[in-house]
Amino acid sequence: MIKEAIEKILTLSTPNTIDYEGRKFVDKAMTPLPRNLTASYLSTNTLTSVVDYIKERVDIFSLLENRFIVHIESPSKVMLYKEMNSDKNRDHLICAAANKCDFNFGRFMDLESFIINIQSNFIQNENTDSLLSFIGSVKDDTSVTQEDDGITQRVTAKSGISLSKTVKVPNPVRLMPYRTFTEVAQPESAFVFRMRKDGSSISAALFEADGNAWKNEAILNIKEFFKSSLSGEDVIILA
Repeated sequence: MIKEAIEKILTLSTPNTIDYEGRKFVDKAMTPLPRNLTASYLSTNTLTSVVDYIKERVDIFSLLENRFIVHIESPSKVMLYKEMNSDKNRDHLICAAANKCDFNFGRFMDLESFIINIQSNFIQNENTDSLLSFIGSVKDDTSVTQEDDGITQRVTAKSGISLSKTVKVPNPVRLMPYRTFTEVAQPESAFVFRMRKDGSSISAALFEADGNAWKNEAILNIKEFFKSSLSGEDVIILA
């Protein structure tokens, strides 16, 4: 009885082929075993690493007939693949991710933090110089004036932001933050500059004002970098 029960269970576990309206089906879930194993990717932070990998033929995968595919997913991420194998899978060889810009766009911050972030996260040019000069001329204008003629007394309080000197800053201001790989030109974008007084301190912020058009420009810059660096290589570049 036990032997017959085991044989019955084994029979039930075997997939059966069913013909239905000219198509073949199986009554069990089946997972195919891959004929070709695929590679796991290396993590890098530069475009140069992708170029070096292709030119130096680092792994044996590089010697296979399948061509390289450079996929520019975003201004800060590039993937390197091989063409599909017989299992319709791809070798995923490199994931290059640019270091992210640390500037918090759209958020107010105190002036000291704002100045440090402008100097460390943006390419310095005439526009950043004008912006920093403007911020340096800002002062917290808080005063109290009292008038007393012996009959009536008047007290006037004034609070706000004023400038110690006249500085012209265009608004929107065009700046070039580090938002893509450093091997390519950083796109210039328009930003709305705003200031406000929060209690006893003054804060400033930059708001992006180009509708993310800079992303397309950055992707095209990366594409041109690869076209120039991989001239003569049999590589597909997707941007």
